[in-house]
Amino acid sequence: MRRVELSSLTGIRFYAALFVYLYHVHVIPGAERFTSQRLLFNLGDLGVSLFFVLSGFILTYNYAETFLNGVSAGSYKGFVWDRLTKIYPVHVLTLLLVLPVAILSPRMPLDWRAVPIHLLLLQCFWPSSTPAFSDSLNVPSWSISCEWFFYLLAPVTMFLVLGNRRRWIPVIAILGYACGLVLFLSQGQPDSTRLYFVSRFAPSRFVEFLVGVFTARVFLNSLGQKPAAASGRAQAAGVVLIIAGAVYAPYAAWPLLGGGLLYVPGSVLLILGLAHGHGVVAAHLSQPWIKRLGLASFSFYLIHMPVLRMVKGFYLRLGSSVHSQPAFWAVLIGTFMVVQTAALLVWSGYEVPSQTRLRGWLAQRRDVRGSDPLRRSGSAQRADKSARAAPGGHRVTHPLALRGPVQAHGQRDRVGGSRRGPPSRLVRLAGTEAYGTETPQTRERVHDPQSLLQRDLVSIKDHERRGQGGDEHAGQDCPENEP
Repeated sequence: MRRVELSSLTGIRFYAALFVYLYHVHVIPGAERFTSQRLLFNLGDLGVSLFFVLSGFILTYNYAETFLNGVSAGSYKGFVWDRLTKIYPVHVLTLLLVLPVAILSPRMPLDWRAVPIHLLLLQCFWPSSTPAFSDSLNVPSWSISCEWFFYLLAPVTMFLVLGNRRRWIPVIAILGYACGLVLFLSQGQPDSTRLYFVSRFAPSRFVEFLVGVFTARVFLNSLGQKPAAASGRAQAAGVVLIIAGAVYAPYAAWPLLGGGLLYVPGSVLLILGLAHGHGVVAAHLSQPWIKRLGLASFSFYLIHMPVLRMVKGFYLRLGSSVHSQPAFWAVLIGTFMVVQTAALLVWSGYEVPSQTRLRGWLAQRRDVRGSDPLRRSGSAQRADKSARAAPGGHRVTHPLALRGPVQAHGQRDRVGGSRRGPPSRLVRLAGTEAYGTETPQTRERVHDPQSLLQRDLVSIKDHERRGQGGDEHAGQDCPENEP
């Protein structure tokens, strides 16, 4: 059964993306003098850090049952494909959108080596600050590269963290990595190298994702309680710690400068408080219009920089800049409206349909492979052999032992732990024919695995034609919180 959606955590994604947008407004000529000394325009690191912690929390909340007892090849492949279909379509679209801008830019010449790196989402896998691949093309996509790194490790990470004794393994690994990184950066490395390895190198940012996974473990263990008062206090304490981190950030030493560690304690408390759904802040973030903006936040995040670069190019071509406070706010609000409108259109007309189509394509391939007896896996064939011995010497094959569409229909979906479709019809079918009283009319069908498989496929197709089959979450975006 799919878990309850945490609407307030969907809504907060909008504000996290908004902080990043406000941080990047300074690229417009003349805007920096109106933004550099204001706290509101210097919360970009907060937005990204909140996304990373939120990502670990929500993915664990949705996939805890899937990876609680282990990680199979099938579950890993399904998880990674679902994550890739979430981030890659919009990433490619915005990359194509920003490419002409980068080619025509007189001040930031394009390094063509960055194009394949960005296409493969490897800009933050690069173990060096030079070339600065993360600073080219659509710059905010560096955090999507980090997210892709997190996704590749997420199934194993969730399996480890959700255990009792094994939960300390990733903690020990992170502490070992941190010690090695400090030793490396202490050996006279330039500030640019220190900043890259602390703020953008994907393994360094993994700690925030890991904190989100542990936070989800705490939350799942607290379900069933009624912490209404504690929820409000956690939200208030989280906001206070976030503001304190933002105020202290300009004076922080290099291990804390440029990364998101200052905002992790506040983000954890805020997320825990909002997840319980109590309080004024949670009620505001759960409003339908805020939730809709939160669902479109991923498109907003990736679209805003190409639009800002277009506005910048317009001013440079005119040889002008923002000269006054009213002009600054007019440009800021006007550009925001353009970005938000484009984000909603891309989310509803491209992001969700592409995600649904790609996930359906993989599900269709699984069904086709599962329905072909010549392409079934060795484990499925072994299941057939083990099912052949029946009382009285009969050879009986249970329909649910056949790997493929029959089993896939009864398995848990890889989105949110929900089921693809009700298995009751298949279970009833198995119970009344495979293990029921055998008659001359049913003997041949019961003992013929191919006939059983064909019959079950027809049953499933009929079920799907009535609108009950398939991925029940197709076209919906549960609160998965990529930046």
